Amino acid sequence: MTNWISIVNPTAEDVILQYALAARLPSLKGARLGVINNSKHMAAEFLDALEGQLRREYGVEIAERYQKLNAAIPSPPAVIQRFVESCDAIVHGVGD
Repeated sequence: MTNWISIVNPTAEDVILQYALAARLPSLKGARLGVINNSKHMAAEFLDALEGQLRREYGVEIAERYQKLNAAIPSPPAVIQRFVESCDAIVHGVGD
């Protein structure tokens, strides 16, 4: 009988993905905005205030809204796809 111990490293290898930033909108005037609320404390209040200001100052339309069930989980791919198809820009609000 040999006395060997296998040691396993449970960490994943780093995979670095590079993404290009989306082009900046020429203006927010009349833009269709998507709003994602991450459900943290005060996120809804912040987003409500921001939406009001963007409507008044830029005439934005809130085209889509989504409230995450939990801040730690990502938005479902179907929700992101819906936002991509119907919005000019997205605000992902956080609280705390």
